[in-house]
Amino acid sequence: MNATDPTALSNADIAREIAALQKRAFERYEDAALQAEADPSRAETIYAKAERETAPLIARATALNDERVARYRRRAKRWRNAALLIGAVGAAFVAWMMSRTA
Repeated sequence: MNATDPTALSNADIAREIAALQKRAFERYEDAALQAEADPSRAETIYAKAERETAPLIARATALNDERVARYRRRAKRWRNAALLIGAVGAAFVAWMMSRTA
């Protein structure tokens, strides 16, 4: 598992790492399910072990997803501010044009 700071990764790297973490976690849970099916008396222990082993993977994926969401929110805020600015400049221009023709 790559322990690089999420803020240092590109959007594509974040997406790839989240996908890899999900794949590893699902594989671990599938393996646990097969083991529990083979030995039902130990199922609870097997699932608890799988949960402990996947906890760091889930925590890393959560941190990566939190960074991705923060980036999208910052981008949306920039676009919203740009749209408001363009709207205000456009309204001022229209008002100026109307005042010139009157």
